[in-house]
This record gives sequence, structure tokens and C-alpha cells, in this order.
Amino acid sequence: MIAEISGLVVGPVDGGEPVVDDVDLTIAPGEIVGLLGVSGSGKTTLALSLLGHLRPGLRLRAGQVRVTGVDPFGPQGRALRGRVVSLLGQDPAAALNPARRIGTQLAEVAGPDRVTELLATMDLPTDSAFARRRPHQISGGQAQRVALAVALAGTPRLLILDEPTSGLDEPLARDLRRRLTAYLRDRGCAALVITHHPTLAETIADRVVHLDAGRLVPPPAPPDPPPIAVTPTGALLQVHGLRAGYGRLTVVDGVSFDVPAGGCTAITGPSGAGKSTVARCVAGLSARTGGQVRLAGVDLAPAARHRTTAQRRAVQFVGQDSVGALNPRETALKALLRPLTTLGVPDPKDRAHALLDRVRLPAAAAHRLPVALSGGERQRLNLARALAADPRVLVCDEVTSALDRRTGHAVLDLLAEVCAERHLGVLMISHDPEVVARCAHHVVEVPTPYTPEEHRT
Repeated sequence: MIAEISGLVVGPVDGGEPVVDDVDLTIAPGEIVGLLGVSGSGKTTLALSLLGHLRPGLRLRAGQVRVTGVDPFGPQGRALRGRVVSLLGQDPAAALNPARRIGTQLAEVAGPDRVTELLATMDLPTDSAFARRRPHQISGGQAQRVALAVALAGTPRLLILDEPTSGLDEPLARDLRRRLTAYLRDRGCAALVITHHPTLAETIADRVVHLDAGRLVPPPAPPDPPPIAVTPTGALLQVHGLRAGYGRLTVVDGVSFDVPAGGCTAITGPSGAGKSTVARCVAGLSARTGGQVRLAGVDLAPAARHRTTAQRRAVQFVGQDSVGALNPRETALKALLRPLTTLGVPDPKDRAHALLDRVRLPAAAAHRLPVALSGGERQRLNLARALAADPRVLVCDEVTSALDRRTGHAVLDLLAEVCAERHLGVLMISHDPEVVARCAHHVVEVPTPYTPEEHRT
């Protein structure tokens, strides 16, 4: 066996319920195993044990782990990482150096001669202009594929993939599944694929196992809660003729739409079409080069730093990267106290606890660091932090792409509830037709000025 997990129990150092509870799992050479489970079920903790790593606050209580016969928690464990076992985490941005060019990062791992091959394997542009871009100049879906190329570059014997297609629209995800399967089969590489997407697990894996509350269980049948009905009124946010890009590269051109008060407008389009650029321009995080953004009839400056304090508070951004949006050294409570104190909100601690309760985070989560929260919990915390500013518009960029279906639906329903309570406008960026159908009153397709061959997404 390439990997053997026997009787594994992992739990908090100070006691409490285990995160992984008496799990047995084997992975044969060349075998692809799919690991399905809802957010917070222990999937990532189980996978990290194959690297001999546990998140802060957790400890190995019982059981053993072996990779090619070596204990990854032992003194020889370090030699396994990167060469025998390679990991692509759920957050592609964290796997890439933001200061270094894409081509440089691939060349450092695989050598300059393999850069074009790896880009082509991931269906990314192979021209020198793309290789010269930095991570912030590509879409979330493109960053996901570049990070996957980096993980594959070292030709590991066991590849751990945590939500490898979460940032991609379905046609791209389907194509990447095919390419990834072929790559693994050709090289005889074993893989553990962590996902909340049954289609990915069924199409790529030889065998699928299900984890729930830290235990391997039979396939569950999660309920599908209905969406919350919201009645929109009037145009709160108006965007007309939006144009934006990076340097001389135009990413979006001529995008127009309205966001009603108490309603949701969805922006759709393929990965790399410029959806996130539109969202960042509306929030003032990226400066537009043309067009208008108006809030309640008042023009908003292109950059947030040139907007008034009231305007900055009025438009809040909740991004796809739930990890990078949070300070890794701040507890959930501190993450909320900081903006509340800055804004001069009375009784900030009481208000912070009320916000945590509103987004349905358990009381114990207030004193946890982001690394100790599940993906769904981190996204709820980011939503609470945005609500701390008492906004009028929420800009949500792929906020459910890294979540399992049940957790994603719960987040969407929570957004709908908050939208109805506060009569907020929501701009939802998504490539997922199910998300769009569930929450949007209006849908806008982002046009792209590129041909498919030039854009290659």
C-alpha cells in the first residue's frame, strides 16, 4: 500500500469530541480515492495526517499512519513531503507566491523546459504573456489550475487534492477532471481527492468513501432546504458601461446592471471572463478604467480610498478566499472587534457576539483561530465581519464554491435572510447555475473581449 491509516483518532489538545474518530483507510499504488463529506466533517484533518501535520490545537490521540511504510509524524516524515506526498490545499492563492510570476514559480519546481507542458496540461495559456503574470492578475479558476500544476510538477507518488475544481465553472471542471485523471493514470500516481462534489468523486475516483463527524459512514442523503423568498424593490446600485483591466490588458468592457434593494443580481460567465474583476471594481478594491458605479444615485469613486467613509461602509466585499481574508492570528471574536471598534460601535463585544450568533456560529467558535474553523464557518465569519459595517450592498464573490452542497445552501439561505431583514442589495458572482437559480432575481452574463484561443479558460 502507498498509504495506510489505522484506528486514527485526532482531537483537541484540551479534550472534547474528536475531529477524526477511529478511521481506517488504505490507498493502493496508482489508486484514486474520493473523500466526500460536508464542511467540518474532518476531511482535511484526515488528509493532512498523511503529511504528518495537524492543525494548531489538535493532537494525535490514537492510531497510526504510514506512507510507503514510513511514519509521517516520525523523524523521517519530512523527507516524504513534496517528493513522495504532495498537497494542493483548498486555497489556491495560499499555494502561490503573490510576488512571483506564474512561469517562474513553475520553473522553480519543474524546470524551465516543462513550464509550457504543465500549462497546457491544465488548459492554461502557454504564451509568454500569461507566464509573466502574477497570481493577482489571473482569475480564481486559473489560480486553481496553476497551483495544481505546481503540485503535479514534482511527480509525487501520492497526491492529495483538496477541492481541486472548486473555482471552476462546470465545463472547465469537467475538462480538468478528464485531464487530471489521464495525468494520474499515465504516471501511476495515487491520489486522495477531497471534495463536496459527488460528480467529481464519481468521475475521477476508483473508490469513494464518506466522512461524517470524523467517522467513515455509508453514503448520506443530505436534505435540500428551500431558498428564502425575498421581494426586491428599486435600483440601489447601478453599474453602467464598466471597463477594467490590468495595465494595457482589458478584462471586462461595457458591463451594465442594477442591484435592487432587498434583492440579488448574479454575475455569471466562464472562469477568467472577468467576474471577480467586476466585483472588485464595484467594491473599489480594483480601479475601473471606464463606466459608472452609482449607489442610491450618487457616483462612487473608482478606488475605495477615494470614497467617503459612509460609502466604504455601504459596499462590503465577501470573497472566495475565506482563509486569506482573515488574520491567521486573530480569533473569530477579535476579527469582529477590530472593525466594530474602528467604526466606534457602542458595546462592540456584545455586538460581536450578536453577529456571531446571527450567522449561526457556535459560541465556542468565538475563541478559535481561522485554522480551527471549517470552510463554512470561516465564510460565515467573513459574512459577519462584512455585516459589522452595517452595509447597504454585499458583493459576494464565489462564496460557496469551496463548500459542500448542504453548507453552501445554508450560507445562501442565511444571505437571503439577512438581505430581507436589512433590505440589502446583493451582487453574487458565481459560475454555478444552481447557486444562481437559488438566489438571483436578475442574471447578467459577463462578456469577454477575448477569443476562446486567446483567453484559454
